[in-house]
Amino acid sequence: MVKTAQAPVKSTTTFGRRQAPKPAPKAAKETAKDAARGPRSKCPINLLLEAVGDSWSLLIIRDLMFKGRSTYKAFLNAEEKIATNILADRLSKLESAGLISKATDPDDARKYIYRLTEKGADLAPVLVEMMLWSNKYHITDTPKDFLASLQKNKSAFTTRIVRDVATASPAKPATPVPKVEPKEETLNLFDGF
Repeated sequence: MVKTAQAPVKSTTTFGRRQAPKPAPKAAKETAKDAARGPRSKCPINLLLEAVGDSWSLLIIRDLMFKGRSTYKAFLNAEEKIATNILADRLSKLESAGLISKATDPDDARKYIYRLTEKGADLAPVLVEMMLWSNKYHITDTPKDFLASLQKNKSAFTTRIVRDVATASPAKPATPVPKVEPKEETLNLFDGF
């Protein structure tokens, strides 16, 4: 048996208590430079995954497409319990990818309404197939009558979703909310929400 030399593990103390060593830093977040570099390849599956390749993005699209959710608060209150920072990031990415649009709520100018774009609505056949696959191999909460109707006529269902997006009345485009510099004694945590 060969023993190898190991560097001693340093621990820090806070008020006389020992703390475990800090873990190695996680991978850095995507930088603007990384985003500007373009897609990794022109493979159609890669391009789709770069646009919606995480579960949160697909769940937001699902909520817009099937559950009638269209506001930040509605997405936040979904059963999956997305964190606020992740929701804001995914909404921004989906909007940048041209899959959703953001418009000022006509009833409350402080809020936004999100809608699928034509490009986003064109994902309907993909989400329907994913739903059918999941229902085939998992126990889900999809109503049986809806599932039977969907299996019988997928084409009509997906065509209706795309048509509904195309005929939706356009909302007033979102205008950026001017940022007000917070005073020293206040902290403006919810700017833009």
